[in-house]
Amino acid sequence: MKPSLHDISVNYLGLQLCSPFIPSASPLGEHVEALQEMENCGAGAVVLPSLFQEPYERDSRHPNDYFEKIAKAKEAIKIPVIASLNATTPEGWTTLAAQIANAGADALELNIYHLSLSPDISSAAVEQAYIDIVKEVTGSVKIPVAVKLPPFFTNLSNMAKELREAGASGLVLFNRLYQPDIDLLSMGPGYTLRLSTSSENRLPLRWISLLYQQEVVYLAASTGIRTGADVLKMILNGASATQLCSILLQRGIPWLKTIEGELHQWMDMCKITSLKEARGMLSHRCMGNPGQIEREEYRKALQGYARIDVPSWQDEIPIQAESLLKI
Repeated sequence: MKPSLHDISVNYLGLQLCSPFIPSASPLGEHVEALQEMENCGAGAVVLPSLFQEPYERDSRHPNDYFEKIAKAKEAIKIPVIASLNATTPEGWTTLAAQIANAGADALELNIYHLSLSPDISSAAVEQAYIDIVKEVTGSVKIPVAVKLPPFFTNLSNMAKELREAGASGLVLFNRLYQPDIDLLSMGPGYTLRLSTSSENRLPLRWISLLYQQEVVYLAASTGIRTGADVLKMILNGASATQLCSILLQRGIPWLKTIEGELHQWMDMCKITSLKEARGMLSHRCMGNPGQIEREEYRKALQGYARIDVPSWQDEIPIQAESLLKI
């Protein structure tokens, strides 16, 4: 392995990053000391924890604390600082976004969470709500804006096009929403936090591959990015950068060095010297008709099901029974 021969720098949102590793919005980024550790361990940029509008409505000091965090982060580290915003009203989106930009953030990530339960609201209306938010925010700030999306759109390709035209510079695929569970012992909702695994990165891998070069936006992969191999797969499929969270919550911020070491090893094995040059090499768009390839993969997976090594459901019963006995 010869790390010095590998260029792992990338371009994301028009920002030059020394690496594709971006710790995503999480409690890990609450303190300046942690941000400094991220930089020292090889992060190319950091996303600060999200600023939510609801606390702002209860305490006007809340956003000022967030703006101070941005200013302190910019003083303490040299890598780009990306703010994250989750608002609930048009005024909240535009006002808070403008204040974030004024505080010195290098870019802004919109963490849009729009859940419609009304049968009278069409999917088109839900999509339009995302587009309107992006238009309003990009019209109020001059820094690049990325949109962190959930995967639940009928035609994500069209949605990507609409968001680009609304002013978005990049898309983060995907926002991992924490689905509710049921606690049978309390007969109420369960709140167990399940961190992502590498198997979950198949979904962003698929869509990054399909969206690469389709629209002129930067693509960041999120969910299930845990190893150097995961990172390289995303870059080869068209991602500009990767966001990491669960693995850092489990292993700690210094694990970034391990992931970087794995990335160098894989680049050496694959004879790749530059991530910028390797970006998109294996995307579906570079391999022919994306739809035809997608259908062929689907057909082979289903027809080859009997030959796949699938664990027996009986193997899970003793584990579940034992766990219940310990409660």
